[in-house]
Amino acid sequence: MALKSLICNEAWQYTEMGVMVWPLIYDQLWILGPAPEYKALPRLALKWETTDNKTWTFHLTKDAKFHDGMPVTAKDAAFTIEYLTKATPSWLIPDKDCESVSAVDDYTLTLTLKKTHGGPYPPVSWFPILPKHIWEPHKDDMLSFKNEKALGSGPFKLKEFKAEQYVWFEANKDYWGEKAHIAEIVFKCYGSQDAVNMALKSGDIDMIGYNGCAISAVEEYSSLKNFKLIVSPGIELAWITFNLHKETPLRDINVRKAVMHGIDKEKIKAMIYRGYAKPADSFIYTELPGHNPNLPQYEYNPKLAAKLLDDAGYKDTDKDGIRNDPKTGANLTFEFMAPSDWMDKVKCVALMKELLKNIGIAISMKVTDLDTFYGFFYAPKEDQFDMALMTEEPGPNSDWIWEFCRSYDAGGEGWNGAYYNNPAFDSLLDKMLAETDLKKRSEHQFELQKIIAQDLPYGMLFRREIVDPVRSDKFEGFTATMGGVSTWINPWTYFNARKK
Repeated sequence: MALKSLICNEAWQYTEMGVMVWPLIYDQLWILGPAPEYKALPRLALKWETTDNKTWTFHLTKDAKFHDGMPVTAKDAAFTIEYLTKATPSWLIPDKDCESVSAVDDYTLTLTLKKTHGGPYPPVSWFPILPKHIWEPHKDDMLSFKNEKALGSGPFKLKEFKAEQYVWFEANKDYWGEKAHIAEIVFKCYGSQDAVNMALKSGDIDMIGYNGCAISAVEEYSSLKNFKLIVSPGIELAWITFNLHKETPLRDINVRKAVMHGIDKEKIKAMIYRGYAKPADSFIYTELPGHNPNLPQYEYNPKLAAKLLDDAGYKDTDKDGIRNDPKTGANLTFEFMAPSDWMDKVKCVALMKELLKNIGIAISMKVTDLDTFYGFFYAPKEDQFDMALMTEEPGPNSDWIWEFCRSYDAGGEGWNGAYYNNPAFDSLLDKMLAETDLKKRSEHQFELQKIIAQDLPYGMLFRREIVDPVRSDKFEGFTATMGGVSTWINPWTYFNARKK
């Protein structure tokens, strides 16, 4: 019996459901365990150690084989770490940025990072180990390799792929570790949310997968037989990115604070997400021990927002309802960018436009396709936006998210859409990443959060919850973490699911 799930995003292969493909096909050195502990669990590496938190040694299982029968060795891991990070720089963050990496023998991997790596998790997180014998001829241009057979060492094999239709997996009967409990998994594509709902109700699929169901459909599913509704805390954080490169009044912290106090998060929660969202104030989730509970709060307070603007000299001098810049006399009008692919975020910007008008700030909405949005967001020097509604999914192991805040002029240009520069922040970030004492590390995290909340290159908004309607008549073992039963940190549903 095949567990059938949904892929409905046109860009699924590199966002949302697409990130579920490789954790099924490929193994990692270690894997993030399920909620609530989110522990680092052995995978290809049965154990690891370090003496200085810069040079690390991983001891690999001798039992693992790729789908073509070739053994998985430390040479495959060393090859992947060296070349995949070159081919996809988004993976080249401190825990994979090595001075050297080598196979001591077939089952011992040693790597020396460029920077000391502290914290509760080992380095090389969320990283597929590729077969060197397949990829080596393409090592200098890996992105051009079609990889049609997708040979990995994971618990599932690729059975068939039909573009814009489905991805079909079959269980790897020769898997070296705990074998899958189901014979097949099918990720299917549908053209609309209505089609998704029809497929789920008819039994054509058993779960929706990444992001769960539309909030508008929750009430309908709650009344149907053979369905179970699983509500999970969100993994996606939404925030406003302020372009600090562009010469606008948004460079004034008082204007940014006024914007944040002019936004009613509870109204967004009620109107856009029907209650299934929570306010956010940090890149660290509130339930994690690293979250600072004493951050500056930008609660909805239009009177305070108006006072901040008044005191800073932004008054409606031409009496048209929109405040004016005291330096230029121009209206306080800002271009607010959001991608058309994220319709709930477009609705949020439309609502924020109305809210900010009440404090004398005008918003011009700029809605683009997703590729254009990302192109503009990660190139703040091009000044293609004033504000942007951005989202990311930090996850429990969230050290990487701070690269959004590393000074643009000090190497943060690959992530930093705000064009934020703060050398003191960079120094503290490096200290936090290197700290091995968990108490001191948490103190550094608290301070990092405080700096960003005070400087406001990013204004945190909300964290939407996920509602997963799953069919309860055929399968059990649906496993929820933050973000629901299927996210980039959670392949556990596919590992644990079994016939009832």
